[in-house]
Amino acid sequence: MDTVKLTMTNMAIPKEVESLPHSVVAHGWIPFMVVTALSLVFSVVYVVWYRSDRPAHRAWGTSVIAVLGLFISLVTSILVPVDVFLISYMKTSDGSWKPWAESSEVRDSLKDSILHAYYACYAIILFFAFLLIPANFFYHGLDPGLEEDEVEPTVGQRLCYSLKYSLLTVFLFSLLVVAGIFIPFEGTPPSNSTEWEKFEWFFEELESNQGKDLLLFLLNTLNMIGLGLLIFYTGYGVSSLPCGLIRPTRGVRMIRSSVERQIEEIERNIRDITARNGGGEVPRFEQSQLERLEQQARLLQREHRDLDQRAKSVVSRCQILFRPFQMIIGVIFSVFGFLIFLSLLLTNLDKALHSGGLFTGYTLQNSSLPNPVDLLLVLAQQVFPLDYILYTVLILFLLSCSMSGIGNLGIRFCCLALYKIRAWKTPPRGLLMAVLSMMYIILAQNVIMFSIVPDYTMFGNQHYKQTVGNVTTIVRCSSRNFPEEKDDCVPSRISVLLFSFHYKAWIFGAMYYWLTWVLLLAILGGSLYSVYNLRTPQAASGEEEDLLDSDDEEDDQPSNNPFD
Repeated sequence: MDTVKLTMTNMAIPKEVESLPHSVVAHGWIPFMVVTALSLVFSVVYVVWYRSDRPAHRAWGTSVIAVLGLFISLVTSILVPVDVFLISYMKTSDGSWKPWAESSEVRDSLKDSILHAYYACYAIILFFAFLLIPANFFYHGLDPGLEEDEVEPTVGQRLCYSLKYSLLTVFLFSLLVVAGIFIPFEGTPPSNSTEWEKFEWFFEELESNQGKDLLLFLLNTLNMIGLGLLIFYTGYGVSSLPCGLIRPTRGVRMIRSSVERQIEEIERNIRDITARNGGGEVPRFEQSQLERLEQQARLLQREHRDLDQRAKSVVSRCQILFRPFQMIIGVIFSVFGFLIFLSLLLTNLDKALHSGGLFTGYTLQNSSLPNPVDLLLVLAQQVFPLDYILYTVLILFLLSCSMSGIGNLGIRFCCLALYKIRAWKTPPRGLLMAVLSMMYIILAQNVIMFSIVPDYTMFGNQHYKQTVGNVTTIVRCSSRNFPEEKDDCVPSRISVLLFSFHYKAWIFGAMYYWLTWVLLLAILGGSLYSVYNLRTPQAASGEEEDLLDSDDEEDDQPSNNPFD
């Protein structure tokens, strides 16, 4: 994992930019390395927290793959504020170039270094999404069942099974590559060409743009899948996360009181049966009923003793102590969710009113509606590194909402429940599916961030000089103030990656626009459902049903959970 970080750093800072001022390197890359390390810690904790602690589900290879896949996806998100900072740091507040950035060669090499870092991350994500994760997923497809007579499959059998089904994902990837080559983004072959010349024309176009259009086509395809998952999970999680924190919980003491009432009721029924027979012989029907009630009473008394011990634990007392703070955090998260909803709504309304239309991918050309989150981040960029912190908090909030949605809804396919994601109870295949879903969602978040904070993500806090007649004014670069000269405002590399391709393949930009409306509807519907559920206390996690594929796990099995 350290090797991955060093490789990415070397790709992101080539020799051409080694002469940059130390302040540029320090302000841009030191926060990036700090957040990268935190992302690695988050990825490790997430995987260790959710992976199954059953000995039969131990799979260190799966854990390493899941950690690396989630980590690389997070790096693509935290690269964005570095990208925005570096292109903003080239200019002063009066719109002029800083001395170190006056040379176009230096500016181009710096922009290329950021672009290569994105290419490296996305190439690794494609490798994980189409080969490494599917291969490991199918490797665990021959896990033995629950019958004692079932034989553990050998490593060779697992590898053959994995290879056989991984070829399907490789075939799917090959189809996407062929589509990316032969879909005419740059026009069509000359009409008077032979069939072979037309065939050669596509490969000449691929060579001329160095395969960048192909990579962008694959990236946008993954983004479309990610947006579908983001609508389903994050759309619900934006409301379920804060409402889950505010909603009263059936704590240990409440459950213990319920068990006590059940014990009293069962003991009363036992006394009634005994009193009806006056100490004589009990009929066979009532005898079986009496034995059943006595067994229930013993089980409930054992549960009561366990709950009594849990109620006296430090964790239970801390939960009571921090309950008010939990509700306050829930209210703060609700405000975050509302601001995100408002920003998405305003940006989409702006696109509906002022964009170039369907065949430009709804690219905004003359923005007029204010965006509160965008304005906040642009202003925060004046105080280093406040914008980096706020952007990271925004990413973590959306990530937490996605985790909440996945935890509440589970992994589903066509409304069919496949896995439920629970702490220390998720089998290897369920963990891989959860991490793959998170990777797609993180990719889609980079697209959604253009709707939440469009000006910050594209231009940061850049300014340029605008001369009208004999009057020169300083104007901030934004979607409502496009400069006449190309180099007056330098767009971020992530915006170039996504938006430049929309002019060639407008269908992706149009789909992003319409899917954002679907996301808004999902957030609204999830909010109504979550507010409705605030009326009833949520059950404690111990009362939830087990995983679909591990519901027969013995309760008295010793736990290997590292956090116990």
